[in-house]
Amino acid sequence: MVNLTIDGVPVSVPKGTLLVEAVKKIQQEIPVYCYHPKLGPAGLCRVCLVDIEGMPKLQIGCNTPVAEGMVVRTRGEKVDTGRAMVLELLLVNHPLDCPICDKGGECDLQDYAMAYARGTSDVADAKTSKPKGVDLGPTIVLDEERCVVCQRCVRFDELIVGDQQLVLKDRGHKDMIATATGEPYRHHFTGNVTELCPVGALTSKTYRFKSRPWDLTRTQTSCTQCSVGCRMNADVRGGTLLRTMSVESDDAISDGWLCDRGRYNIGYVDSPERITQPLYRKDGSFVQISWDDAFALWAKALHDAKSAPESVGVIGGGRLLNEEAYLLGTLMRAIGVRNIDWRAGVQRQATPGRFSGTLEQLESANVILVIGASPAETAPVLDLRIRKAVRHGGRRFDIDAQNETAALMAARDARSVALVWDGSDVALGARFHELLSGHASLSTFIAGEQGNARGAEALGLLPRDTSLDTAAMLDAARAGTMRVLNLFGVNPALNFSDPALVAEAMRATPFSVVTELFMTETAKQATLVLPVRSAFEKSGTIINATGELLPVEAALEAPVGVLSDLEVLIGLAQALDIALPTEEEVRRTVIAAAAQRSDDAFGDARYVWSQKQAVQAQRRHLFAGGGTSAHDVRIAALRPADSLAIPVGV
Repeated sequence: MVNLTIDGVPVSVPKGTLLVEAVKKIQQEIPVYCYHPKLGPAGLCRVCLVDIEGMPKLQIGCNTPVAEGMVVRTRGEKVDTGRAMVLELLLVNHPLDCPICDKGGECDLQDYAMAYARGTSDVADAKTSKPKGVDLGPTIVLDEERCVVCQRCVRFDELIVGDQQLVLKDRGHKDMIATATGEPYRHHFTGNVTELCPVGALTSKTYRFKSRPWDLTRTQTSCTQCSVGCRMNADVRGGTLLRTMSVESDDAISDGWLCDRGRYNIGYVDSPERITQPLYRKDGSFVQISWDDAFALWAKALHDAKSAPESVGVIGGGRLLNEEAYLLGTLMRAIGVRNIDWRAGVQRQATPGRFSGTLEQLESANVILVIGASPAETAPVLDLRIRKAVRHGGRRFDIDAQNETAALMAARDARSVALVWDGSDVALGARFHELLSGHASLSTFIAGEQGNARGAEALGLLPRDTSLDTAAMLDAARAGTMRVLNLFGVNPALNFSDPALVAEAMRATPFSVVTELFMTETAKQATLVLPVRSAFEKSGTIINATGELLPVEAALEAPVGVLSDLEVLIGLAQALDIALPTEEEVRRTVIAAAAQRSDDAFGDARYVWSQKQAVQAQRRHLFAGGGTSAHDVRIAALRPADSLAIPVGV
């Protein structure tokens, strides 16, 4: 520890701490533009000037480490004069258009000008004019004349993403941010630069001119778009979700970043395509019915199958909150149903077993082996942790036939190894687990396709003993032995490895019910379609890929007449005259399930389909598929172009 004095207050901080961080110990502030805690010092803007006793000139606080006995003053005539000069130079060509600037009310330059700048300027020349409203890519608009050239965006692209698309072009007063190649700026993390930008230069296309920060109601929640569960702020104005923002202090989960899907895929909640009333198939067409009628029809179908509970199947859970997943399994087992499975796509397993690791372990691993689909597409922020590990000297191997031997040799000699799998090919996962399970420091991760897959698995939405899994249920339905199929928030007609089997199974099942936000490929084939709330419209918990129990808080009111999956289950239970656990009992069960550590192996044989199903190599894309992103017109430019994948040997 190093002892120093800041503004007359004794402070003790670890050796190597920068002054800009040390002052936070006494709730003091040093203004910064180019500096950011996750990006480190740059020393570009000079607004962080401080006076250090014994030094003839002012020093920059963002790039000056503490020293024993150092005496620092963050205010005073000398410091105030220096900062005022820096701010005057920054404002020489900066347009004073705060009333129409998108950053108004949350702009650092606005705040610092009020706190540290002079009221007049010695510069009489006209401001340099630069282009406004420059289309930088599918998500970002650049106002060049507002840019203070802090280069946070450039450094984020270089240091965090490792993509280096954004660069600084030209020199002097002609400095401008642009893409290196002139192509549109696009990757899965572009939206972070709009938060990093301390002024109104980089703005979001989906939020421009929508609101002022003081008009927003903010709710902190957890993202459910993938299995990472990043903490996020949901900002609502007048009942409309306008934006999501990262939580800078969320070091353990998101490291303070959001992927573009978590940030931009929010417009679907206001989509006119949302289902808002129960739909019942009658004479080949859907008709609107009341909730009471829907519950009555559903309860009758289940009651008619009561004598043969093996003819009832339940598929779904990865989109549900923990509380909903638990009640789904509890209710169905109370009426004798045993055929329950959350897996409706290609993912087989969600819990990585006894070597389950933390995200901090992942970013400190020396060797990372990636098996199956890239986590860049299934869990982008988890992939950022891998990139961080590589920046710090780690080695990444995306396993294929050519590099498998080299990867295993590197892993055996490494101090710590991380195994990242998409959860699909169980035999492949098991093989690598067996080869590496003897390693002294192994951590395992499953970055799968459904946000709360691990929660669904922990809360019991898996077949037990001789009950049927998803593949077997669909096979039985096709054979005509399944009378009722209950599908909660899943779309197997699009995502299952054999869509033709799903279509045949749905046609052959007398009664099928789907809870959904939209008329998906599966919902269109159902008997009864029930409208349910999005994750922004309900509260509960999820369990993320690393086993963290995370809260989900409602930020929005749901459309009139739309229930949560939890309320749907309560309504069905009442129609069946089944008593459900109390809220406190559910809470205790969820907490216990999250704390329970699985002894299953990574690639455990119990997760293999009972019916033979081909394991397909998936070329996934973050914005592909028939989920919420397909119903958000604002992010149409982020979706991949249509393509056709032809399996080898066909």
